[in-house]
Amino acid sequence: MTDDFPLELKQFIAQHVESLAQLEALLILRQDAQTPWKSADLCQRLYISPDMCEGILVDLIRRGFAERTPASAVQYRPPSSDADRLLADLAAIYQERRVAVITEIYSKPVNKVQTFADAFRLRKEEP
Repeated sequence: MTDDFPLELKQFIAQHVESLAQLEALLILRQDAQTPWKSADLCQRLYISPDMCEGILVDLIRRGFAERTPASAVQYRPPSSDADRLLADLAAIYQERRVAVITEIYSKPVNKVQTFADAFRLRKEEP
């Protein structure tokens, strides 16, 4: 990553962005902030599975970037004006330097505790 990547955006990514699909979902919700999105419509737009899409939406709600509407759709609701501004800045940089943003997302340190816990997950054996 080059040194001219804004530090506050690096910090925003480290705190709030887990994957490229999550960033894309967040940017779509923000771009069309007045529109409630059904999970099925968003997963179709992102070309991801419904389960993955629902997981992303649940996480965005948990992080305070979206809320469920009475019609079970999801709408952009940033936790603060500062978070909204940072996301706007990130959207602009993502348009200009997509690879730099993707690199930043996937170069975050791995959570070693989670990796250790995942090693002990019980998986159904396949025949």
